[in-house]
Amino acid sequence: MCTLELKQCHAWQSNGYSFALVVLALSLVLVPPGWPQKLVAALLLGVIVWQGLVNHKRTDELIHGQHRLLALTQDLRGKQLLIEQQNDNLAAQVDARTAELRDANMRLAAANLELLELDRLRSAVLSNVSHELRTPLTGILGSAQNLRDGLAGGLTETQQEYVQMIESDSGRLIRVVNELLEWGRLQSGHIQLQRAPVPLYPLLDEVFMLLRPAAQRKAVSLELAAGDPAVCVEADADKLKQILINLLDNAVKFSRPDTSVQVRAEPAPSGLRILVEDHGPGVDAEDVPHLFERFFRGRSASAAPGSGLGLAIAKNLARLHGGDITLKSSPGSGSVFTLNLPMAGAQV
Repeated sequence: MCTLELKQCHAWQSNGYSFALVVLALSLVLVPPGWPQKLVAALLLGVIVWQGLVNHKRTDELIHGQHRLLALTQDLRGKQLLIEQQNDNLAAQVDARTAELRDANMRLAAANLELLELDRLRSAVLSNVSHELRTPLTGILGSAQNLRDGLAGGLTETQQEYVQMIESDSGRLIRVVNELLEWGRLQSGHIQLQRAPVPLYPLLDEVFMLLRPAAQRKAVSLELAAGDPAVCVEADADKLKQILINLLDNAVKFSRPDTSVQVRAEPAPSGLRILVEDHGPGVDAEDVPHLFERFFRGRSASAAPGSGLGLAIAKNLARLHGGDITLKSSPGSGSVFTLNLPMAGAQV
């Protein structure tokens, strides 16, 4: 059955044209007979037949094309419905995963709050315990020093050795307690920097003087590269001194006997950097990302004394100054700690 509209059908159009040609051909019958008239009539009839065949073929092709278009439209509609269904399913899955993620985030937030509270309580306990320990430890250290100086009478050689052990161990405990207190102040945000121009090389000389006895006991030499003695940095002198002490003490602690710890200062594009290089065992690659975490003890630090807070405190103090501390190390070839400080007057 033809589904084309009348104005689209070539067959109907052909019928109109053919009717006119037939009328024209029949009118020739009324003309006196002769071979020209017959020839014209035959030609007209041939044109009518040819036009009918051509228009019929074109109409069939148009009908076939319309049927194909209808089939394609139905196929596309089916695919569109399938896509809409898949979109609905995907939207439902996204909503479900979003709800799950929201619940997971809420649980994570609650766990983080609990951890923060536990961390706050632990810091408070450490701070209180440290305060309680520092006073008696200071008394023990002072008493040991008095005994060593002979204020309570002369001591035998064995007694001197025991007094030195008491003095050394109590001094180490006091340093640990001080580190715990300092870390507690850092975590609570109670540290305020008193910035002022600080001559760098006189400060390094003071640090060398403090650490030279410990370095000599390990047969480690401290070397300071020559530099401009007028170099100044804008920093809190006490906190910068503490950073340098922690870095150099760590370098001496892990240096091999009969080696050296070298310190040098050099300008950097954004300010100044101070490099502390040792010739110790180095740091394993898997320990490097965690080395500045509190209480972290690397594989090479198992035999060395310490609380695992010195480098964490140094890094946090450096960041308070607007700088940072980085590490370059590989096992067996020592370590280089770099303290980066911003230029004087830089906004922090």
